[in-house]
This record gives sequence, C-alpha cells and structure tokens, in this order.
Amino acid sequence: MLVKRAIALCLGLLLAIGAIIPLATNDAEAGPRHKRHHRHYKKYSKKWWRQYHRRQARRRALAARKRVLRLRQIRLAKAADQAKAQGTEKPVAAAKVKKNDPVAAAVLPSGDPAPAGWSASKASPAELQFRVDNSSGSQVGSAAISVVGPANPNETGRNKVGGVATSAFRRDVIDRMIKENGWVVNDYQKEIGGQDVYVVVAQSQSRTGVQSRMFYFTEVDGKIYSVTTNSPVNESERLAEESEKVINSLKARVRPGLRAALKED
Repeated sequence: MLVKRAIALCLGLLLAIGAIIPLATNDAEAGPRHKRHHRHYKKYSKKWWRQYHRRQARRRALAARKRVLRLRQIRLAKAADQAKAQGTEKPVAAAKVKKNDPVAAAVLPSGDPAPAGWSASKASPAELQFRVDNSSGSQVGSAAISVVGPANPNETGRNKVGGVATSAFRRDVIDRMIKENGWVVNDYQKEIGGQDVYVVVAQSQSRTGVQSRMFYFTEVDGKIYSVTTNSPVNESERLAEESEKVINSLKARVRPGLRAALKED
C-alpha cells in the first residue's frame, strides 16, 4: 500500500514539474522580446522635439509607402482592364493621312493659324482638340485648348495664376494622371508673353512606351485657359515650343467668336 502511494506521489510530482518548466521557459523567452523601453523627455525640450520629429518622419514615410502602393495597385488594375478589353475587341486600324487629302483648317482661339503639323481633330463646347503630325504626315501626338474656369482678380500673391492657387491646378492634373495610368514629374512657373504661366510636367504609360504630358495654365481676358499636349518623349521639346507659341497667340488676342465657342465646364 505504501509502495503504491509512493509511486503515485512521484508520478504527480513529475507531471507538475513537466507543466511548470515549459511555462517558465515561455515567460523567460517572451519577456525580453516584448519588453520595450519608452524614454520620456520633458515636453518641448530639445530631446522631446528630436523624438517628435523622428516619429513624424516615420509616419510620413509610412504614408508615402501607402500612396505608392495604392498608385501601383491602380495602375495594375487599369493595365489588366486594358488587356482584357484588347483581348475582346477587334483592333481598329489607324487611318493614314495623305498629303493630298484635304485637312480641316486648324485655327487657334485667337484666330491665328495653329502651328505646322497641327490639324483640327475634335471640338466641343468645352475644348478644342488637335492632331499633331510629323513632316511625313504620321501622327505623333495630340493637343487641346480649353477654358478651365474664371479668373479671380481680387486674389493676388505668389503661386497663383489669374488669382487661382497653382496647387488647385496640380491637384487636378494628379487626379487625371491617376485615372490615365500616369504620374506627375515636375511643376513650375515661368513667364510667357509677359505673364505668369503655370506648367505641370507629367508622363503616362502606353502600349508604345512612355508618353510626355504637358499642362499649361494661364489667364487670358478674365478666364483661365489650359493648353495640354500628349506625345512621345522624343517629341516633347517640339510640342513644348509650339505650346508656348499657342499661349503667346492667346495672350495677344482672343477672337470673340472663338472665345464664345470655348465655354466653361
């Protein structure tokens, strides 16, 4: 009887020790791993400000990574939609423009002729569109002129065009580029024809490669005009020069009849 009790007691002790040892081991391993030291500095002291700026920098870096990831997801989704559409729809052959074919007269809102190679493409109450060809008659890009909205002469100061903050124009371009699988590269202000012009440089991805996108915003006769171009990167300098000529023409004189044709959105 005593032997049985001794054996039962030994077995009970062994089981208890076997249960205690893993718990102690887990606590010993988890302690240093999860223990964090928070340094508390006097508020608004130099060390507190350094700690605050580091924390803000980490938050900004995390937000930037989230934005990049979101933009990448949008581009991938749009690329997938385009690939799906191309797989289900029959490709349409681009019509070639012969030199002898009559081309619609390309006239700017000022009444001046459009730059060489620009031909009238489409027109709507809010926008005039042009096709841009090279010397052989092949299309290399497109351009558009539109009225963005009224100017605000009561507002003056830096970083404004026609009294409208340039940040508003940049935000509109960013939204458009996200929808068109593109991105903004740079923005700046320059003087063309004696007045400030705000320029946003962007790019977009197409089946033929990277496209150069230029957006010009300027005030003419109480309205904010936009001149936009789309072309391959190797044609961007040419279209930039021609866009500045268009802006000079707009600033020189906007013909009343064509001014009425471009209505605000």
